Amino acid sequence: MNIYEVHKANPDIFTPITLKNQLFLYYHCPQNEKIVQLYSNHNQITFSIGGKRILRHGTKKWVLSGNQGFLLKRGAYSQELPYDYSGWEVMVLYLEDNYLKSIFEEFREYLPLKNLPDLGIDMIQQFEIDDRIRNNYRSLLPYFSNPQALPDPIFEGKFKELLFNILIHPGNKQILAYINQIISGYITPIWEVMETNYYYDLSISEFAEIANRSTSTFRRDFEEHYRATPGKWLTNKRLERAQLFLTTSDKPISDITYDCGFKNVSHFSKIFKEKFKESPTQYRIHHKK
Repeated sequence: MNIYEVHKANPDIFTPITLKNQLFLYYHCPQNEKIVQLYSNHNQITFSIGGKRILRHGTKKWVLSGNQGFLLKRGAYSQELPYDYSGWEVMVLYLEDNYLKSIFEEFREYLPLKNLPDLGIDMIQQFEIDDRIRNNYRSLLPYFSNPQALPDPIFEGKFKELLFNILIHPGNKQILAYINQIISGYITPIWEVMETNYYYDLSISEFAEIANRSTSTFRRDFEEHYRATPGKWLTNKRLERAQLFLTTSDKPISDITYDCGFKNVSHFSKIFKEKFKESPTQYRIHHKK
């Protein structure tokens, strides 16, 4: 599920403000399912104002609760309801690369660009919030109830102040490093996109969106790197992950299906048996470590 498109298509649920094609949202999360898989082809800054949610990407877990800030890069992740999940209140800012570049260049001379850290491949990164940042983002909240009350230049000024204060905070150098990477023209390698997202149920076109490429360019870059088609590589990679879970865990087959990016149990069982000549259940019985 493309979370950006869901947010954009439901303004009655996710209260929007649009500024120069950037989408800003404020809402109380209406999630009903215990866990949902989401993906985004936009950079996203999220302020968790109240309540709680759990985000998972790969083997890592982030608990979002009140007064926290997170950068979500392009990619897929799961969002889970904790046992004490009531009342999740959140503000989300979707930011395009070109807009981030323009703000970065505007403030470049004031930003602490020396000794920036090396970037890891984590899709989700928490950042520090001090009183100034907290006051900045909370000052935006009243305008979601009446977006026309504040002219765009004034709202943009408030947002720029918020982003500037995030970037100059000494505890947020990893966020500054990421945006500095974007403005330098860095293109995320195909391997990084695939190795960190293959276990989500995404189509080839959705992987291309995350990679910030057209589908044709994505296929070309993929085949140059892996010497295989995306469909064949994904199937083999997901089956390898399923094989590992079957032999080293007690996860139910339904959970393994979900955790490995297959559409449903019957589809997974059919493909698994074609490759290994046994059903997942039989394979587990014969090969469990």
